[in-house]
Amino acid sequence: MRNMIRRTQGTSFAIRLSAVIVLAGLLALPAFGHINPALAARRSQAKNNNNQLGFRENCDNAVSQIDMAINNVRARLLTGGDAWWDSNDARYVVPKVPPGVPEVSSIFSGAVWLGGVDPGGNLKVAAQQHGRSTGDFDFFPGPLNPETGKTDQETCARWDKFFVVNGASIQEHLRNWNQAQVEGRDYKEEDIPKDVRGWPARGNRFFESIHQFQLPNTRQGLAGFYDQNGNGDYEPDLGDFPVIEIRGCEEPQFPDQMTFWIYNDAGNIHAQSQGSPIQMEVQVQAFAYATNDEINDMTFQRYKLINRAIESIDSTFFAMWVDPDLGCPLDDYIGSDTLRDLAYVYNQDALDGFTGCTCNIGGAINTYCDEIPLLGVDYFRGPLDEFGNEIGMSSFTYFNNQGVTPAPPNGTTDPENAQEFYNYLSGSWKDGTPFTYGGDAYLDGEPVSYAFTDPPNSPNGWSMCTQALPPGDRRTIQASGPFRLDPGAVNELIIGVVWVPDQSYPCPSIRKLQEADDIAQALFDNCFEL
Repeated sequence: MRNMIRRTQGTSFAIRLSAVIVLAGLLALPAFGHINPALAARRSQAKNNNNQLGFRENCDNAVSQIDMAINNVRARLLTGGDAWWDSNDARYVVPKVPPGVPEVSSIFSGAVWLGGVDPGGNLKVAAQQHGRSTGDFDFFPGPLNPETGKTDQETCARWDKFFVVNGASIQEHLRNWNQAQVEGRDYKEEDIPKDVRGWPARGNRFFESIHQFQLPNTRQGLAGFYDQNGNGDYEPDLGDFPVIEIRGCEEPQFPDQMTFWIYNDAGNIHAQSQGSPIQMEVQVQAFAYATNDEINDMTFQRYKLINRAIESIDSTFFAMWVDPDLGCPLDDYIGSDTLRDLAYVYNQDALDGFTGCTCNIGGAINTYCDEIPLLGVDYFRGPLDEFGNEIGMSSFTYFNNQGVTPAPPNGTTDPENAQEFYNYLSGSWKDGTPFTYGGDAYLDGEPVSYAFTDPPNSPNGWSMCTQALPPGDRRTIQASGPFRLDPGAVNELIIGVVWVPDQSYPCPSIRKLQEADDIAQALFDNCFEL
């Protein structure tokens, strides 16, 4: 409760040469930078070939978007299973600059991926990538019926929205409620800040009057809240208030801003992955803090995943897929710190761009020029297996945008069907071959579960920098599994995005990023009590 009380108070020739080769193929890319147009066209055609899935509830595609911008990050959130872009452009902007100043983004997009096998041996996959640009989705807004695991068009449409609460409103709410207690009077509805009053927490009797539809009543709950009287219902007029919901954390904590939404994979056919629905409901809370330290450059997302299917799914994997673009999209390297369950992205040389600081790829993209940051995605918590044991990051893999020149091997490029998505989820290449130690991790050495595990500045280590790999556009997968996912199971997947500015290139040290990540990890370990 302390938090509540306080709140109420030098580049190689080989790399340069390969950059010139890549530049020759860039005009074939679309204006927004780096989605392969041929692959997008195939996905658009494929969405008409999903009648074999059979299960469709005809939900419309998600359309709502919002920016979380309480600190030094302006992060775009979306209701359709993806995040950090607007379906055309990268929208994970850091540092957050004033209006009129050119914005530079450090991530293009990201999403949670899920996959497993049902008792009949059928593969089930739900995985969003860049399908939003062509209207191809695996996820749809809103919750699922806890009895049937289904939904309908009206429910999806109602829930195509975000619920935002600010820490300042919670502070005001607690002051008002405490004052009413001191004065021995009822706490009036009109004295409760609207964002606190409309929070989508179980049993909230004020919700319908604000949002014009009713909340479902499920045992797994909805948005997190502190329950003053312990009756299981959200009653802000009795002193309840929104909190970060984290398994095992009892002390109530709230950030400076928190956004909540729900989506599912059973509202329609899976036009993105071509997989069969899992019947998964995903409740998301994204949050951030405005501080004067490294936390001001961080954002956090907690996914609560509820299996609404009536059958178990075996050989299940959960993953966080990220398309990291550090300014200019096609001159980045990626790596992993397995001790921290951390994936990171860095620039391949000392200038962010292809011609000096210019990145004109079918349209100008703003760059970090010679002040290039580092960005990492920390996989704080993975799912529980059938025995209740938490599974951490069991693999770190990646794949290549096949629309670049020189073209990467076909087995290492974007997945195009459910089996290929599942291969990446389960720690293999698209073609099912294992990741291997050395080179680009494709058919090079002994099988491994984690790619590029040494720091870029380690001269004898395995990194993209020491391997002098050609420029490209890479996407990363941080995965957990395998495990059995039982009906009604509730899991968490929690990530934090950390960022540090203006590092020394090329082949940078990642020490500053690790230090920032240690702060983020300590915050998570302390149940997000600042």
